[in-house]
Amino acid sequence: MIDVEIFKDYNDIIIDTGIYIEYFKQGETELKKILREHLFSENSEITIKGHYLIKAEIFYIMCRKIGKDKAENIIKDIEEYINFISGEFLYQIAGKIKCKYPIAICDCFSISLGISQDCPIFFLKERELSEEVINKVNKEFKAKIYTVS
Repeated sequence: MIDVEIFKDYNDIIIDTGIYIEYFKQGETELKKILREHLFSENSEITIKGHYLIKAEIFYIMCRKIGKDKAENIIKDIEEYINFISGEFLYQIAGKIKCKYPIAICDCFSISLGISQDCPIFFLKERELSEEVINKVNKEFKAKIYTVS
């Protein structure tokens, strides 16, 4: 789960696609409650940053699951809470990470954005982002990667 204490240390954060997809699944979870209370709220003082690959990934995954129109509505909803940043300057760090580690390119862009904005990046636990890989990327690239379940 997300340790909400970390939100006190940062004004900006990055959330990867998997967490957004989990948020839009049916049913109530502790993760959804935390996201609503601390991030997806008009009262939140935290800026969520993202890149356009995340936007595309959320759209196509939701489009496949619930259709294009509903996916477009989800994108409109999240645009209220996410500051999407152009990825032109992210490619080099993302490419270096991808060159060295077997991490999805969208995840590499999320990590690159976190590095460039000096903020934490939150991912759902996934096989390719093992604790060993996360520790190496955090150390080598001065990233702040966190996983949640």
